[in-house]
This record gives sequence, C-alpha cells and structure tokens, in this order.
Amino acid sequence: MQILWVKLMKDCLGEMQRSVREMSGNGRKLADFILNNASLLRDYSSQQLAEAVGVSQSSVVKFSQKLGYRGYPDLKLAVSEDLGRGGTTQSDLVQAGARTTPAMGGVFEDIARMKRDILNTIAELNQEEVLLDVVRVLEEAHRIQFVAAGGYSLLLKDFSLKLMIMGKSVIAESDLFLQKANLASMKRGDVLLAVSVSGQNSQIVDLAETAKEAGVTVISVTEYDVNPLSLCADLSLFLCSEEAVASQIEHVPHIAGRVALQHIIDALFLLLSNRNAHMRELLIDSRRASGHS
Repeated sequence: MQILWVKLMKDCLGEMQRSVREMSGNGRKLADFILNNASLLRDYSSQQLAEAVGVSQSSVVKFSQKLGYRGYPDLKLAVSEDLGRGGTTQSDLVQAGARTTPAMGGVFEDIARMKRDILNTIAELNQEEVLLDVVRVLEEAHRIQFVAAGGYSLLLKDFSLKLMIMGKSVIAESDLFLQKANLASMKRGDVLLAVSVSGQNSQIVDLAETAKEAGVTVISVTEYDVNPLSLCADLSLFLCSEEAVASQIEHVPHIAGRVALQHIIDALFLLLSNRNAHMRELLIDSRRASGHS
C-alpha cells in the first residue's frame, strides 16, 4: 500500500491532466480548477473547494478517491508535494504539447479538431439547468444590455439583432461611455450579460458591479475559473481555457474564444426560439421579409 501511495504522489498533477478528458462533468470541473489553481489548493478545505467549483462536498471526496487517494486531505497533500518537487502544471503541459504535437493533416483538419474539443468542453462546463435559467431571465427581461471587449462585442451585436427581431429590447454598444450611459437607466427587471474571457477586465467588472448595485440581473461569460466577474454574477456561463486549446494549434487563443462564445450564443438562441412560439414567428417573418426562405 505504501508503494502505491508513493507512486501516486510522484506525478499527481500530470496524472490528473492525462485523465481529465475521461472524467465526468463534475470531475472535469474539479480537475480543471485544480490544474489552473494548484498553488491555492493548500488553503482550501473540501467545502471551500466545492463552493469555488460549484459542486457538492461529496463530489470532492469522490473525485479524490477516483484518483486513488483515501480522501481530499491526501489529494491536497499530493498536490502540495508535487508542486514542491516542481511537478507538472497545466501551463507546463500546454507548452510541452505545443512543442511536441506533430502536425496532423491540413489546417482545416486542425481547426475542425480544435472546434470539436471546444464544443465538447463547453457542454461539460455548462449545466443545462443553468442555460435554461439564463434563457428564462432573458425571456422575462424588460431590457437587456450586452457588454464585451474587442472582437467579442461583434458576436454579441449579431445576437442582439436576432433578439431585437424576436421582440426584445437589447443594447449592444462597444463604446464604454455609451455602455455606462445606458446602464445608468437600467433597473430591477433588466439584464446585463457581460463577457470577459479572463473575468478580470476592469471596465467590464465595474459595469457588472454597478448593475448589481442597481438590482439588475448580471449574467457572466468567462473561462472556467474563480474570477471577479463570475463572482459578481447572478448566473455564470463558462468558456474553455484558451491555453488548453492553444496546445493544439499555434496562435489560436482568439479563434478559440470566438468559437466558444458563438457556441454559447447559438445554444441560447436555439433555446429561446424553441421555447417561445411568438419569438419564433417574428424571426420567421423577418427572414421572409428579407427574401430568405
């Protein structure tokens, strides 16, 4: 038993990284969080880890046991020992993968593989119950404002046009001054959907905090991690880590982010149109008027 224990301690983080794709939804969430925040784990109790990740405390215990440990304290000790020996972290494995993964097929095959991985990860990170809660909030909202930085605002602009066709009052300005001005008139019953991949864009976080103080419902879209924006939000949706995708194709973080956000937008749009017959009819009428069948 002692020999097995020593073996398991030798490369705890590396083994976790190698096993992460085979894990269930909660296991995947816990593994991603630990791999991205290994140095913080020593300060987390099992309850604190469960709350940070959004799972039950029993899920933390079962996760530890599935990795071969007697419980969470042994897993935490193994991670600490691994870091003390300079063990492999997720960023180390990402960089190594970028250096050693051979080219497989042409660029279209590479992109297709990357997109498949992104879509699978998005499905694992976002529970259907949360998606339905977001859809319900958007349906019931008096007004909706989308805020994002850079190219992500263009995706939200397209989504806002679809929602306006479906009869919703939506604002999607990219200018910070206009975002603040519009937010000043929002109140309880309105919704702010804020996108920041890192969850740490100070301007986006400030807008979310201001909205929260005014009683506006805040929906965050960030990568899966503890960050200021998701902590501020009433509902949180998650993108996959850009670094994890960048290990497959060089210089793709922004492509990965756009693909992930578009997938979430498509899921919300599909759910909205399927749930609301009136919205669906308005959208069909608009397409007919514009000459599309």
